[in-house]
Amino acid sequence: MNPIYTSLDRDEVISYLGRCWPPRPGDPCLTVPADAGLTDGAATVYPREGQPGMAWWVVDSTVYQQDAGTPDEALAALLPGSVLTTVPDPHPVLDGPPPTSDASLSPTD
Repeated sequence: MNPIYTSLDRDEVISYLGRCWPPRPGDPCLTVPADAGLTDGAATVYPREGQPGMAWWVVDSTVYQQDAGTPDEALAALLPGSVLTTVPDPHPVLDGPPPTSDASLSPTD
């Protein structure tokens, strides 16, 4: 069965994620395909035919780790076109010296 996408208010979805929000850098996450038309809400999947579905909260078109579980290849297979990746680090470690601005390259008189 195809997934069902339900749009909800972003703040509402974040409140449902509770202790699982915000996501931690390095944790798995799954980007929902753009053609799903879902930015914030729920993606309901049906792992077993004839059984009730399972809803996953979606924030910014992404399924993050939550009480329902951790996004993985099995969930990606149930959401065609989705991409499994990891939460990026908001403060990445740079290789080499920090970049300089053009002003710092100007000769001083």
